[in-house]
Amino acid sequence: MSTNALVPVETVLATSNGGMFASKWRLQFGRFELTSTRIIFYKRSSFWMMFGALGVLLSRRTAGKRALDLELAQITDAVRTKHAFNKNVLEVTMSDGVKHRLSVDKYDAFVAPLGAKVRAAA
Repeated sequence: MSTNALVPVETVLATSNGGMFASKWRLQFGRFELTSTRIIFYKRSSFWMMFGALGVLLSRRTAGKRALDLELAQITDAVRTKHAFNKNVLEVTMSDGVKHRLSVDKYDAFVAPLGAKVRAAA
């Protein structure tokens, strides 16, 4: 018997490619999913990056590994910031004070449902 039938499936409200800032100068590329209860980041393998621009395009075809899972109920603040020339950076502050900086390609489409969810959770 499969236990997957017991796990509730969350509907995905929005998806976007982008990256998560690991440090001030290092960005981990991946894919974001916004569900009804959380923001999930799937990190792509850095193996593809050695192939340059072609590698970035090829890596977008892979699923990636789950690297970040933020519950919307724990988010206290979500604001738009910038990093150098990139104005599509979402800075999320959690209830324990930890800040996550996320570079989201489709910023407006991703943040619109997020804003409603964060306001509902607060």
